[in-house]
Amino acid sequence: DWSHIELIAFQGNSFEGPIPESLSNLTKLTTLRIGDIVNGISPLALISNLTSLNTLILRNCKIYGDLGAVDFSMFEKLSLLDLSFNNITGEVSQSILNLGNLQFLFLGNNSLTGRLPDGISSSLKAIDFSYNQLTGSIPSWASQNNLQLNLVANNFLLGSTSNSTLPWGLNCLQQDTPCFRGSPKYYSFAVDCGSNTSTRGSDNTIYEADPANLGAATYYVTGQTRWGVSSVGHYFRATDAKNIIYSSQNFNNVVDSKLFETGRVSPSSLRYYGLGLENGNYTVLLRFAEIAFPDSQTWLSLGKRVFDIYIQGALKEKDFDIRKTAGGKSFSVVNRSFMVTVSKNFLEIHLFWVGKGGGIYGPLISALSVTPNFTPTVRNGIPKSESKVGIIAGISIGAIVLVLAALFGVFTLLKKRRALAYQKEELYCLVGQPDVFNYAELKLATDNFSSQNILGEGGFGPVYKQYFVHAQNIHVTNLAGKTPLLVYEYLENGSLDQAIFGDSSLNLDWVTRFEIILGIARGLTYLHEESSVRIVHRDIKASNVLLDTNLTPKISDFGLAKLYDEKQTHVSTRIAGTLGYLAPEYAMRGHLSEKADVFAFGVVMLEIVAGRPNTNNSLEENKIYLLEWAWGMYDKDQPLKIVDPTIKDFDKDEAFRVINVALLCTQGSPHQRPPMSRVVAMLTRDVDAPKVVTKPSYITEWQLRGGGNNVNTSNSYAGSSYQT
Repeated sequence: DWSHIELIAFQGNSFEGPIPESLSNLTKLTTLRIGDIVNGISPLALISNLTSLNTLILRNCKIYGDLGAVDFSMFEKLSLLDLSFNNITGEVSQSILNLGNLQFLFLGNNSLTGRLPDGISSSLKAIDFSYNQLTGSIPSWASQNNLQLNLVANNFLLGSTSNSTLPWGLNCLQQDTPCFRGSPKYYSFAVDCGSNTSTRGSDNTIYEADPANLGAATYYVTGQTRWGVSSVGHYFRATDAKNIIYSSQNFNNVVDSKLFETGRVSPSSLRYYGLGLENGNYTVLLRFAEIAFPDSQTWLSLGKRVFDIYIQGALKEKDFDIRKTAGGKSFSVVNRSFMVTVSKNFLEIHLFWVGKGGGIYGPLISALSVTPNFTPTVRNGIPKSESKVGIIAGISIGAIVLVLAALFGVFTLLKKRRALAYQKEELYCLVGQPDVFNYAELKLATDNFSSQNILGEGGFGPVYKQYFVHAQNIHVTNLAGKTPLLVYEYLENGSLDQAIFGDSSLNLDWVTRFEIILGIARGLTYLHEESSVRIVHRDIKASNVLLDTNLTPKISDFGLAKLYDEKQTHVSTRIAGTLGYLAPEYAMRGHLSEKADVFAFGVVMLEIVAGRPNTNNSLEENKIYLLEWAWGMYDKDQPLKIVDPTIKDFDKDEAFRVINVALLCTQGSPHQRPPMSRVVAMLTRDVDAPKVVTKPSYITEWQLRGGGNNVNTSNSYAGSSYQT
């Protein structure tokens, strides 16, 4: 009966359908916006009489029927038509594309078939035909420079088109996704959404730039066809709305704040695609942070942001609200981690605005990463070497070979020198140009290397304590033979083992212990993943971690450290290290990799939490071995019982997380242990730590003796060092 009403907007609700048929009597309507009907289907024909409409949005309303059931040539005033996410069938008629005032046409996510018409109105700015069943060649108008067009997920014959100006990679985003199908090329990718530059995360992941200016109906695929993105929707209250947002604010609870300086936002539907992925199980990490916008973008601060998260077409999270999940805060990071399966070398991540929270508030994402939960067999886009070695005979050819060999030797020598120079430069960038002292200065500073001032005995000679040279507090290590003396910083608070279970007055509280754990983890991450060479320490233990004045941990004693090639999964070497910290595969078979350090670090973590060494024969039988006792408490859902009883106040969630990560680090198989970058991410809550389901492994001296190894140690306490 409201025959004179001109505007109806039923969005941001949970209405049930069907849409009342009497709505078709409101012939003076100029604007009709209905979104996201919960259930009940409605025929498309109900709009046939509403020819005065300027704006028509029936998005995700369970509309059915043939598109030809409505004579769109009668809708001469129509400027925005959105019938997306319904079940509309039939072919796209020429009459729709000829409308003289139509600027935005959204017909994606329906069941349209057939070919696209040959002509369009010059008024059209954006067209979405994505996720239909359209066929045939792409019409010539698709290459118009002023037209935003989304054609992904159809069945077009791309090989027959001459439209070279179409965005790159459309062939990879058709229904059967032919790119790399059956011949995968990649096993991971990561995106810094909306960023102009690539970013290295704290876990050493390279987040690629995502600078494409996506409009109301557009898509983008990277030059390497590793991943793509597609966006659909129109901000009908602000025609100049941007799809990339920026903020210079600091973000809470995150170490990779740079990832959140930009974000990609979409009015309706935002999809990211992984292309050419090796089939298998993956972890998808989505990273969000709600941003309070500056005055120039206040249109985006209206309402709430509520959207659904789909991965591989399956609903993973309903009505996800970034700010609500972050406790009502902006600039606070929220992560969502999902386990998914890739079976056709293709991955789809879909963020879908469900109409709730306001009419202009679509999904937002800051960064994402996709990592395998298996050992890849592809090279992640690195081309295989195609060089071939030819066999050349004859005296003259042999001479050429000798000359080439000599040149190669010179080249190799120069390459090694350049590599050493680069490593030296990298070291100086990190710690500064080292001071160099002559022998006379050091002799004077150490009182002629007096035995009364020896701090201890290291693997390379005596260590002299606390003397001042050029106003610096230093240690001097007298290396054996004619090797130069090593001068390094004196750390006033001694070693970590003295601080946590020795005779020390430091009395470390929980916050300090956690910062020490995190500091060691970041140091190992650098050695394993960020340094120009791979370094395995081989003797990570509490006594080899020193504390400075601020109780900042420093990893020390690199006498057993091992460098090896980037391509090697492990090296076989003689066993060297400290009983109680040895990874099983290294102790029993001599297989060395970074995961040996990860195991030792896991032991150190438990020692810091429990305030006791990993082996103590003076305790009752079930507590002698720390790992065994910790697992028993964890398995009984009583892990916090291992926390040092001298700590009166601590963050229970954080303590549980540390214990959980420590048990992951001490798993029997090196493949079950996380890399150190992921350890850091788990400790800082950037990613979730999975529940430990397998008992950790540990090696006692008696196990080593039983295994036939010649252990050069005369006692069995955890701190004994040995070599075989």
